Amino acid sequence: MGYNPSNRSISKVQYVVKTTGDQWFQTTTGYGDSPEAGTTAQRLAQCKVMSGKKADGSTDMAEQVVAS
Repeated sequence: MGYNPSNRSISKVQYVVKTTGDQWFQTTTGYGDSPEAGTTAQRLAQCKVMSGKKADGSTDMAEQVVAS
């Protein structure tokens, strides 16, 4: 992603996954350099960190869409 998460000009980041709960891009969690390091929950949390928060500061900007 090439934007500043503190810039509120973006109101939503939608991502499409095959199955609910799938991670939407390869990330590292601080538990190793492998994209498979850490738990699924930790990897999903890191994906959300990368998308930032909405202007209220508490709502994730990321919105999951499951492919049909």
